[in-house]
Amino acid sequence: MSIDDAYEVQRVLASSPGGRTEVVTIDGLGPYLRKKIPLSLVDRQVWAALAECESPRLPHVVATYETPDEFVAVCDFVPADIISEVVAAEKRLPAFEAVRITLEICEALENLHRHGIVHCDISPRNVLLAADGAHLIDLGIARARGTEPSSEGPLLGTHGFAAPEQYGFAPVDERSDVYAAARLLGFMLTGIEPGDDYRAALLDENVVPVPLRMVIKRGNAFEPSARYQTIGAFAEEVNWAASSGDGQAGFSQDTVSCQDEKGPGARINPEVPMAAPGKNGVNLPRGRRVPIPVWIASGLLLICVVAAALPGAVNDLIMAKLSYDSMSALSTQIAEMGDKSQNDLMQTPEEDESSAQMISGNTSEGMGQNSHSSGAAAGSDGIDEVLTIVESAWFVDQTGRLRWVFALHHGGSESAVLYPTVKIVGRDAKGNVVSSNSQVLSLIEPGQTIYFGSSSENGTAIQSVDFVPVNPSKDNLVQSRENAPKFRVGSISEYVDTSDSPHFAGEVFLEGVSDAECETNQLAITVVLRDSDGKMLGGETGFTNCPRQGESSAFDILARALPSSYASVEAYACEW
Repeated sequence: MSIDDAYEVQRVLASSPGGRTEVVTIDGLGPYLRKKIPLSLVDRQVWAALAECESPRLPHVVATYETPDEFVAVCDFVPADIISEVVAAEKRLPAFEAVRITLEICEALENLHRHGIVHCDISPRNVLLAADGAHLIDLGIARARGTEPSSEGPLLGTHGFAAPEQYGFAPVDERSDVYAAARLLGFMLTGIEPGDDYRAALLDENVVPVPLRMVIKRGNAFEPSARYQTIGAFAEEVNWAASSGDGQAGFSQDTVSCQDEKGPGARINPEVPMAAPGKNGVNLPRGRRVPIPVWIASGLLLICVVAAALPGAVNDLIMAKLSYDSMSALSTQIAEMGDKSQNDLMQTPEEDESSAQMISGNTSEGMGQNSHSSGAAAGSDGIDEVLTIVESAWFVDQTGRLRWVFALHHGGSESAVLYPTVKIVGRDAKGNVVSSNSQVLSLIEPGQTIYFGSSSENGTAIQSVDFVPVNPSKDNLVQSRENAPKFRVGSISEYVDTSDSPHFAGEVFLEGVSDAECETNQLAITVVLRDSDGKMLGGETGFTNCPRQGESSAFDILARALPSSYASVEAYACEW
C-alpha cells in the first residue's frame, strides 16, 4: 500500500481542476489537511519556501510526497470556520472584526512575501477563522514573485478576488495579493461578493466607513502601480482608516490590532507612532499626514473631517478611477468637453534642475504615434486654481495596451489641490470615445508640475488621446505648505536584466528647508524619455520610500514597453 493510500479521507473540503483539499487521518493520528495538486500545475518552490515561513497563520507542512499524477502536501489541521460561511451566517461582519481579520491575513502575507511567494488566491473560502484568529490556507496556485501567468491556464484564482494581471496581463507580485486582500475586506464588510450589488454596498456609509472605502478602492486599482505597493503599506492604511473611524459603524480601537512576531496586540507596523496634532488639528500617523480641509464641529473625529472634505460627487469621482470595474465611468461627460489643442493651452512650467537629471541615450528612430492633447481645469465657485496639462505623450504597445505619460501643472498661487485628477480619453478615427480612464494623484502645490506615466487597456482602436484635468472643487483645496519638500533625482542609469527588459535605476534626495518632510511614506518616480528636439516620447512611473532630510532613497523602474530609441531620459519625483 502506498503512502497516499495510508491516509483515510474524513471529508472533502474542495475539489476543482486545480486540485483537491481533504481532511485526512493516518494510523489514528490527525486530523490533517491534505492538498493534492496536478504535477503540471505545482510550483515546488512555493512549498519549499512555505516550510521556512514562521507565521502561525500559514499552513504548517508536516509531509510532502508525489504520486504519478499529483504533488501532495499534508499540513496540520486547524479547527476553524471558513470566512465565507461565517459571513453567510452573520450577513456581514462588524467593521472592527473585518479589520482585525484583514490585518491578521496581512501578517501571513508579509511572511510569504518575505520569502518571495505570492499567494494568488486570497478569497473567503481560503481564510479560516479559528480560536486564535485568522489563518490563510490553500497555496495550490501560489507562485514565486514575478511569475508570468498564462492566459490559457485553468488557474486564474477566485473570480472577483483575483487581480487582473492573473488573467495573463502581467507578472504576479505582492500587489496581486494587495488587490485580493482589499476585495476580501470589502466582502467581509458588505457580505456580498464582488459585482454590481457589491459596488453599491461599498457606497453605503452605514455599511462601509468612508476611510475604509477609500483604502479598499485604492487597493483594488486595475493598474498595479496605482495600488499600495506592499502588503505592509496596505495594512498600515487599513489600521489608520480603522483608527480614524473610531465610534462609527461598530469600530473599536481596542480590537483593531493583530498578532505578529513582535507579540500579541502589536500592529502590523508598530513603528508608526501617532503624530502631534497637525495644522488642521487632526491626528494622523506619521507619514500619513495629508492636509484635509476641516469644518470643526467637535474637532475630534477624523471621520467627520473626511466626510466633510470629500462630498459624494468628489469622492465618487476619485473612487471610480481606482476601481477596475469602473474604468469607463464618466466617458460621456468627458466626450462633451470637446477637443482642446495643446497650442491653445500649452504653457511652459519653470524648469526645476534639482528634480530632473539628463543622461545620454540612443538616437535611432523616433515614435511613430505620439500626441500632446491637453486641457486646463479651473476650480469651481470662481476659485482661481488652474490645473493644466503642459505636455503629454502616448502610444499603443505590441500587446495592445495604451501607454501614456503627462505633466500636470498647478498654475494657481494660493491653495494646494488634494487628489488632483486627470482623465485620459482615447478616441477612434471618427472621434468616438473608445477608452476612458482617470489618474488620481496625491497632492499638487501651487507652481508645482507633476509627471506621471502608466497604461490602460483597449488601445488598439485609439487614434487620438485627450488628457483632461478634472475641475478641482472648493473642497479639494487645502492650505499650501511653506516647507513643502523638494526632491533631487540623481545617478540615473539604464541596464538590461536577464530577460532583456530595460530598467532605469537611481536615487532621490530630499532637499529644501531644514524642516521639510514628506506628507506620505512613498514617492512616485517617473522616468521620461525624449527625442533630440526635447519632445516627450514616453514615460513610466515606479515607487520608492520617501528619504529623510539629507538622505537618499534608491529606485528601480522596469520599462519594458518604452521606446528603445531616445536622446535623453529625465526622472521626476513627487509625493504619493
